[in-house]
Amino acid sequence: MAKITYVEHGGTEHTVEVANGLTVMEGARDNNIPGIEADCGGACACSTCHVYIHPDWVEKIPAKDDMEEDMLDFAFEPDPARSRLTCQIKITDDLDGLVVQMPEKQI
Repeated sequence: MAKITYVEHGGTEHTVEVANGLTVMEGARDNNIPGIEADCGGACACSTCHVYIHPDWVEKIPAKDDMEEDMLDFAFEPDPARSRLTCQIKITDDLDGLVVQMPEKQI
């Protein structure tokens, strides 16, 4: 179990516990966190679960694969260093304290 903080574009924070094995996207969905739409349900087939990883965490999470890199090209204002798709980040104890910020909108 890990505590994940989701920060809405306007600054509102939501800190929730997410079970190991789920994704950051599923944690948002299961806890009704606004700002992550996840239209494809986690299949890495859209960019509507795009977030910016807090700078302190960028090097601590697993690297993006090619499919995620390709999907991020469709995200709203992607940041080459900080943008990730939450459907591709699996929760482990190592992610306890992770902070992600939602973009202004999902496309």
